[in-house]
Amino acid sequence: MSDAVKQLEEQLEALKQGLVKMSPRDRVRALSTHETDDLILELQDLAEDALKSVSRLKS
Repeated sequence: MSDAVKQLEEQLEALKQGLVKMSPRDRVRALSTHETDDLILELQDLAEDALKSVSRLKS
C-alpha cells in the first residue's frame, strides 16, 4: 500500500473516531464545550489533510 493511501486511511479513521466521540448515541460522557470546540478544530484539520492526500493520489 502506498504511503499516501495509508496516510489517507489513517486520517479517515481519525475522523471517524472523532465523530463517534461527538455522537449522542455512542458517547460515554458528555463533552465539555471546550472539548467539543477542540475536537471540531481537530476534525477540520484532519479533513483538510485528508483532502490534500486525495489530491496527491490524483496526481
